[in-house]
Amino acid sequence: MTMHRVTERLRERSRQAMEKILAQEADAEQRRAQLELVGPEALRRLIDVASGHTGQSQHCRRILLAAYNGPTWPLDITRLRVIDRDLQRAALTLIEWATYTPRELHEYLDDGDRLMQRFWDTETHKEED
Repeated sequence: MTMHRVTERLRERSRQAMEKILAQEADAEQRRAQLELVGPEALRRLIDVASGHTGQSQHCRRILLAAYNGPTWPLDITRLRVIDRDLQRAALTLIEWATYTPRELHEYLDDGDRLMQRFWDTETHKEED
């Protein structure tokens, strides 16, 4: 094989690899844009339930707190098994959105820090009981 053919093949492989990377980036950007549309609704849905006093409320608070401060509130994924399907979808959307958005999720809310602190206090108090 001549050096010219080797160079051509390397260029072709590089071009294919670059096209693949660009396509993946375009897909990721499209998903990020979609999450920016559906993420806030998922966040609101979880907050609505987390603000209540049901068994699902505690799980939703813990999911929100994990997104807020994962090192302190690690997510036990079995929580996803005990909430209803609608909340599961909202939680998974929230988790994916949290990985892509350049902002912290609580920053999308008016008084988001205060709300998360309220959930924090509620869950800390539960742990002490």
